[in-house]
Amino acid sequence: MRLYHMTSLDVAMKHILPERRMRLGQFDRLNDPFELLCASVGDKRARHVFKFLREYWTEKLGVLCMGRHWKSPLMWAHYAGNHTGVCLGFDVPEELAKPIRYEGERLQNLINASAPLNGVSIELLEKVLTTKYAQWSYEEEWRLFSKLEEKDPIDGFYYLPFSDKLVLREIIVGSRCTKPVGTFRKLVEPVQHTVKVIKARPSFETFTMVRQMRVVPIVVKSKN
Repeated sequence: MRLYHMTSLDVAMKHILPERRMRLGQFDRLNDPFELLCASVGDKRARHVFKFLREYWTEKLGVLCMGRHWKSPLMWAHYAGNHTGVCLGFDVPEELAKPIRYEGERLQNLINASAPLNGVSIELLEKVLTTKYAQWSYEEEWRLFSKLEEKDPIDGFYYLPFSDKLVLREIIVGSRCTKPVGTFRKLVEPVQHTVKVIKARPSFETFTMVRQMRVVPIVVKSKN
């Protein structure tokens, strides 16, 4: 399936594209303070369980936040430098991508003191990892998860390299980006899979971003 990640021009050109890797987020550094706190934890036992899960996942599990499309002007404003950045489209295995579910209230009665492991199951764990407050629903977010195994010795962050499970296929250049589409050819070459670079613009008829047809796309093909 095709998923999209928006970023600033600087990060894309200096890091993501030349290094061919994506930085993994850690839950305690994401912009939502309620990450992994989707459950109501009035009960002391529940607080203990979810405190343990949050600390464990923050240390052991990284997340790559993506979207199902690149059409939202709000997402461009928030995550791509007010439309001056780019959006990267990746092909990923469908079974690895998890959609976020959005709830208006925190989830109730997830912990059962009388059940084995306090009722903690695979289903519950996935629900905790993929539930956010309804006000975030405009993001239409999907996530890829990866173990935090090898920290970069220079900057101390964790990364997910491009691979057959994270294949770059598109670059959408923001409507206010100062770099022409041709700038990105050398940054992505050589490629094993075709990468298409297009320019975005505001639609003439709807509140969405669309392809700027007057800008000729760049198609970077594999030489194999």
